[in-house]
Amino acid sequence: MMRFNSNSDMDKIRWKYSILPLILVSGMFFTACSSHDGVEDSKDDTKELKGPQFTLTEVPYGVDTEVSTRSTETVAKTDTLNFGNGIEGEVTVMREPEEKTKVATRTEISNQHYTIKALSTTGQLLATLKGTVGGTGTTKTFTPDAGTPHEIELPPGTYTFICFNDAFTESGASISVNADKAGEALYGYTTQTISGQHYLVNFEMKHLAVRMRVELTAYWDINGIKAVIGTPTGHGHLASYNITEMVSMWDNPVVTSDLTLPTVTTEASNYTYTSTSDYRYFLASPDLSGIQSAGYYCKFKAGALYGRSVVGKSLDIGAILPTRMQPNESYKIKVTLYYSYRYLFHDGSVATLVQGKRAGKTAVAAMISNNKAMALTDAGSACHWSNTQNSVQTTHASTEFNAIYHDVDGFNHTWSASHSRTGAALGTDPNFPAFYQAAHYTPLKPLTGTAGTTTSWYLPAIGEWALAAQAEGNYNPASLTSWPNEHTHQTWNERLMKVVNVQAGGTTPVWGGSLGWYWASNEYSASSGYQIITYPNSTYGFYFAANPKATPFMAVRPFIIKN
Repeated sequence: MMRFNSNSDMDKIRWKYSILPLILVSGMFFTACSSHDGVEDSKDDTKELKGPQFTLTEVPYGVDTEVSTRSTETVAKTDTLNFGNGIEGEVTVMREPEEKTKVATRTEISNQHYTIKALSTTGQLLATLKGTVGGTGTTKTFTPDAGTPHEIELPPGTYTFICFNDAFTESGASISVNADKAGEALYGYTTQTISGQHYLVNFEMKHLAVRMRVELTAYWDINGIKAVIGTPTGHGHLASYNITEMVSMWDNPVVTSDLTLPTVTTEASNYTYTSTSDYRYFLASPDLSGIQSAGYYCKFKAGALYGRSVVGKSLDIGAILPTRMQPNESYKIKVTLYYSYRYLFHDGSVATLVQGKRAGKTAVAAMISNNKAMALTDAGSACHWSNTQNSVQTTHASTEFNAIYHDVDGFNHTWSASHSRTGAALGTDPNFPAFYQAAHYTPLKPLTGTAGTTTSWYLPAIGEWALAAQAEGNYNPASLTSWPNEHTHQTWNERLMKVVNVQAGGTTPVWGGSLGWYWASNEYSASSGYQIITYPNSTYGFYFAANPKATPFMAVRPFIIKN
């Protein structure tokens, strides 16, 4: 039970008019229906409303409870966030639809014992309690408790009927609900005029709470992440209601509710991991306003994504929830967290993924330096470096480490005729499929260049591949000073390179999720061209090698320069 020390510890709302109009306008409880069925008349005209004359119908969460006096709210709102530690994201609040099925063991309907009270309010400021009956309603027909009165005797007149379950506690003329019972509290309210022979009183039982759950989506496995939904100040959580005085009182506690995101380690077909918490329940205030959403937040208490802690990071969900939330409403807080990275977008601009998405732009490449970017998808299918391998075909062929490892001139290797011994740029010659496919690459969306100029796509050099591994996968180029044989490899974080590409709508270039063997624009010898292999670090790591130019299983990942 909530306790009150003085009037300064609570707000008291007193209504000087009938309870019924207040409840009907606020949408908290549905009006019950009446029909003529089975009430006995005694000689003094007193009506006996017996147990079977009461029926119960539960109103599921998600029913549209907006009333005409409430301003229209957007069903879904989205906001962006930046944790400042390499994680950014989008937060969307979804108003969930009505539940279509009910499960008997669900928390919000587990308690099915009810108390019904009849009150007379005609011509009075205070209500008069006329009778009470308790019982169960598991079959939607009220069955009075054994050894208790099975009927309420009422003279003809207009009465208010109240029905509530055992989540409420009675104390004299007051009924109360603690915040920890918010998910269980059911309450029905109706008024009827009794004057004839037969009556049926039906209570449409509503949940005296707003419920919320969190759905977290990331491009990383979700494990050990905990959060809390709360309010920094009180928001009118119901404490008690005095039935006869028609006075509602509530204190203003700081309310928090912890939640754990279930562990998800299986990747979906779109490379994501999604985990949804259980519902958390918040008592709605009994006045016209419902719950004020301002100040509601979701803060992470434990866990990490993309190798970065999320502890202490907070989402201002109150800013995107409806201004007022009404009882029986259900909300899903959808949080998508991305690895923060800079991309080249279809209009030539450069920004993080969330910044570009918010502006309606499509990413086409991931930036690997201030002016170079790697395409998010491969160009065509696996292909040869060239269709002939009986001669040296470029002016930059070499087996020397420094000449190749630090070569970052893939653009000219692809587009300059002076870098070719054939007399034409290799990117224009179909006899050099790797170069030709890179030069004729089609990105996720055509480049318009309106926000900046870019070059044509090209086949990257080995040094540019090293830059890409450094930028996207934390590879350290300085760690390699020679390659004594083809099996030289270096450590890196291949998971981050995968994330950078797939979260923006691309495909992973990492071996296992793709072929992972890519041609470079460097020539090793008359018979071989250079390539890199994006092995997982647990296998070989980032790997440099050379293979025959006619090797059939090498892929092409184009690069581009932003001027």
